[in-house]
Amino acid sequence: MAQEVSSKIALAGKPNSGKSSLFNQLTGLNQKIGNFPGVTVDKKTGFCQLNEKTFVEIIDLPGTYSLYPRTLDEKVVAEVFTHQKGSYYPDKVVLVADATNLKNCLLLLTQLIDLRLPTVLALNMVDLAAASGQSIDIKNLEKKLDMPVVMINARNGTGIDDLKSILANPLKPSSKVLYKVDEETKPLIEKIKQRYKLQSDYEAYQFVQQSDNLIFLSPDEKAFIKSAAKESNFFPHKYQGAETVRRYGFIQDLLNEVLIRSSNEGWRQTSKTIDRVLTHRVGGYIIFFLILFLIFQSIFAWAQIPMDFIDSSFAQLSIWLDHLLPSGPFFELISHGIIPGIGGIIIFIPQIAILFAFISILEETGYMSRVVFLMDKVMRKFGLNGKSVVPLMSGWACAIPAIMATRTIDNWKDRLITIFVTPLMSCSARLPVYTILVALFIPAT
Repeated sequence: MAQEVSSKIALAGKPNSGKSSLFNQLTGLNQKIGNFPGVTVDKKTGFCQLNEKTFVEIIDLPGTYSLYPRTLDEKVVAEVFTHQKGSYYPDKVVLVADATNLKNCLLLLTQLIDLRLPTVLALNMVDLAAASGQSIDIKNLEKKLDMPVVMINARNGTGIDDLKSILANPLKPSSKVLYKVDEETKPLIEKIKQRYKLQSDYEAYQFVQQSDNLIFLSPDEKAFIKSAAKESNFFPHKYQGAETVRRYGFIQDLLNEVLIRSSNEGWRQTSKTIDRVLTHRVGGYIIFFLILFLIFQSIFAWAQIPMDFIDSSFAQLSIWLDHLLPSGPFFELISHGIIPGIGGIIIFIPQIAILFAFISILEETGYMSRVVFLMDKVMRKFGLNGKSVVPLMSGWACAIPAIMATRTIDNWKDRLITIFVTPLMSCSARLPVYTILVALFIPAT
């Protein structure tokens, strides 16, 4: 870049909170995709001009509900926020929160506050929250958290300029301390703070809690932390549970003060009714298989119209070239090689496009997450889990992105089984291969 990058800004939040949409709004086409060091998790970075003088790097972190990871993607988030000397340690953080489901977004925020990270809370989907009959007292929320809060719409760009203005100015960490380390673990925390020169108690606490997950720690350092924890009778799961309960107590008290619910609960009741129908133990499966029938009907029947048009167009092109070009090797190459070859590829675009369009609609409407919940019990009987449904459905379009999608599966064994099973799904590109094999080995009569 011609301009010097003044700081790094990380976008954090739970999955489907609008982080990627905000990332696209801030960076436009000025972005790149790679991998985080040591893992195969996608790293999306970009650059943003906040004002005439401020040029920053934006890092779109994987979605997570807290610093305690369950997947490889979530381990990356814990790594980034606890490794002060790391190349991706942010100078500022934007916590993107879904205003319609604020409670599930604030656990990570409270942890960032205790890590002493300068943070901005960006409330996304405020219009949907208002439609559901609730509003948020922004001023009171800012006061309670001691941090800037901005309302945005990551899809249409509303509030993006306000967010840029806040990020362009100096930002201090919140003065709040939401989780205080117990007195019995204080000596252990002080020992870790001094050893690694850490700024906050909670950062040292995370070193003890997650020594196995932090890949920047050497084996000797991990052994030292585990030994110190054992001497202090520190049991990670016990303290993690107590911490989570304490944080959700604060979050509930906070929401009671800043959430304003109207008397109109119609939208909320409608949403709950739809949820009950879609996840019903009988009706849910019927709806799911009807949707699958619609998808495959559109792929293999309705897509036939544009496919026939493409096929006839390339056939006409070959006939036109027959009259235009003189016979010879060049004519054979063009008319009977290149043109049919390109046509054989393009003819499957309608099927692939329709499948991806349906999958996008199901994901955007939130139905795919209901399918994961619904199918979990069924998939368990085959050694898989509900999250395997998405890769297996994607495998009908292309096996490569479908295999990449398996990284969201928590259990490594389930993930491996899904990876091996996914290529067995017949993608559209295999249809011409099947056609050739059938013609070769199965007689016409």
